Amino acid sequence: MRTGVNPAKLDFKIPKKYHHRIIIPVFIPEISGYFKDLMEVYRLCIESAYKTQHGRSAITVVDNGSCEQVKLWLRDFLDQGLIETLITHTENVGKIDAIIGAARGCREDLITLSDSDILFRNGWQEEVEQVFQSFPNAGSVAPFPIARHMYYHSSSTQKAVIFGDMEFRFQETNEHQMIKEVYDSYGWNYVPDYDGILPVLEKNGKVAVMGSGHQVFTIRRELFFSMPLEPSFIKIGAGSELNWIDKPINELGAWRLSTLKTWVHHMGNQLTEENRLVFQELRENKSYPELFNSSKIQTKRISHLQHRVLSKFFRMKYDKRPPAPELTVQFESL
Repeated sequence: MRTGVNPAKLDFKIPKKYHHRIIIPVFIPEISGYFKDLMEVYRLCIESAYKTQHGRSAITVVDNGSCEQVKLWLRDFLDQGLIETLITHTENVGKIDAIIGAARGCREDLITLSDSDILFRNGWQEEVEQVFQSFPNAGSVAPFPIARHMYYHSSSTQKAVIFGDMEFRFQETNEHQMIKEVYDSYGWNYVPDYDGILPVLEKNGKVAVMGSGHQVFTIRRELFFSMPLEPSFIKIGAGSELNWIDKPINELGAWRLSTLKTWVHHMGNQLTEENRLVFQELRENKSYPELFNSSKIQTKRISHLQHRVLSKFFRMKYDKRPPAPELTVQFESL
């Protein structure tokens, strides 16, 4: 038996508060071995995201089957108001399934997926959003540039250059040390004459870099519903980021881009004194921008054959750099 009317039915509209959501997955099954120092690493990640986000942004943490001590610790972040949403899994459902599942439940236009060992710097969010505003078909934007991502499923971006939708040039970075730090965290060799020459795009008076990593990057919400719908059943790695996110964004015809400057640090599972110093210098972002309402992306799907042809044509026509030196990691388009 029901008496009266549910008050929610009388005021049923929910106002839009945020346009940017940050999703951070956490998996610490035990406080020992590889995981023994990760609570401190992840604390800096979450708190740096909180400090540097603007007032139109919110944070979701996905507890992906962590131990009870970590579950209570994450609950404290929620109670303190440092994060807006906490999703808890009793068992590890896999990184990709956890973050894509969370993303599809979000209502914000832009959704940042971040590894939990990322240290954010002031200005990263505003710079990423500027790229989306200036490059209308941007599908993903990473807050750090990697020259080797140029041919990593970026053929839709290359197609736009070929057809004159934006300008392209190679440009030397003035942040060799910052980019080298990112490379060092991955165990890559940094070759300044190759890795310090960035593939730069320009459109609407704004510059970006071709290609995008997936350790931390921002994606248009609508694209998550065109990614593979079946679960991956993969804990981590094994091509899951490639096949469920990176490749689908490119195949949808969206541009995979990065910022010209490096706005984050990759901490790994051990904090350095430099990490602590960067964190101490962060200031709380008190800005409250206008709501960002993105128009629907205008793209055309590309097939695997088109992807291969576009990449090869772009390399022959535009890439006049000397042959790449011997690299520990080389991203290719195929």
